[in-house]
Amino acid sequence: MVAFAEVLVEERAFTEAERGGVADHVDERTEYHPGYLALYRTTAAVLDSHAGTSFALLDRDARTRLMLARRWLPDVHSRDYLLTFDRRELALRVFAAPDLIEGFYDSPAGWASIGYRQARGRCGDLLRYTQPEA
Repeated sequence: MVAFAEVLVEERAFTEAERGGVADHVDERTEYHPGYLALYRTTAAVLDSHAGTSFALLDRDARTRLMLARRWLPDVHSRDYLLTFDRRELALRVFAAPDLIEGFYDSPAGWASIGYRQARGRCGDLLRYTQPEA
């Protein structure tokens, strides 16, 4: 799932902190939220079957090309529900891809990637909250 998230959200390889944030998100989802383990297993099976090997073993460019060729993006339109013959790929696009993107941007590394020093819900500089900004 981390290898898939990497090509969904960044145009470069993840740092260790970014990989860890997505891995933590996946662990939390599968442990505490019913249905996510099955969703991620299905997603991994779809990714691996189209890759011809483990999707995570492909280099980043090959993963990106495959993702774009198969349209594994969370851009789903109503016609996709009628025309998609592989419901597993539709589940990947509707549920797994957006969840992995959310997992990245909800991590401290994801927040840092958009310019925040502290992730949401974590205490930052207390003086910043008690004094007017300069």
